[in-house]
Amino acid sequence: MSPIPKPVVVNFIGGDPERIRGAGAHPAATFEETAVQAVALAAGAPVEAAAPPNDGAGLGAAARAEAARLAPGQTRIRGLFSGGSLAGEAKLIIRELLGPEATGRVIDLGDDEYTVGRPHPMIDPRLRNEFIADAARDPEVAVVLLDLVLGYGAHPDPAGAVLPAIAGAQDIAGAAGRGLTFVASVCGTSGDPQGRNGQESALVGAGVLLAGSNAGAARLAARIAAEARTRVGWPA
Repeated sequence: MSPIPKPVVVNFIGGDPERIRGAGAHPAATFEETAVQAVALAAGAPVEAAAPPNDGAGLGAAARAEAARLAPGQTRIRGLFSGGSLAGEAKLIIRELLGPEATGRVIDLGDDEYTVGRPHPMIDPRLRNEFIADAARDPEVAVVLLDLVLGYGAHPDPAGAVLPAIAGAQDIAGAAGRGLTFVASVCGTSGDPQGRNGQESALVGAGVLLAGSNAGAARLAARIAAEARTRVGWPA
């Protein structure tokens, strides 16, 4: 079998990059990296020069500011996802940065376990809103990590649907003397029916920390949790 004449970028979440290289393709670790590599190759640039934006310095400053708002016992992340692949990517990134013992829970609410007899959470946000309230009641949760997926067949206003739950969760945590940080990313474009810019503006207006990609959001959540762990002397 002759190789495909066009360059191929492959992201098997958690897969072995050497096996991908062995098949003549370019491995990518995240969806963000996949897109950056694909654009570079389409433009004739070397894939080695393609790298996602370096958000390290900005993440550190934001993470320290958010960690300062947390109570001593808050060190965990609660990921509540409507996109299964996005949840899988976030789980791997958080595990890589924090270690498996400190990841908290990253839940794919679109899994069969949660969708039997009810609409998918991309369409109906009510189940995720209930999980957000539960996360706010957990004294160990420092960060709630969310994805908002746009497009045809998704909720007409995902941000508007989740904002009341975010406000309620902040009230629950505040009444218990705790802070609670929300980190999110929007998967979509300005050409989607919901409009990415408006969705992002609504989240930022509600105090949500917004990342440009799901991978960036997972990294930010992990940095906040890491800062919180440092404050309480979590073992290295």
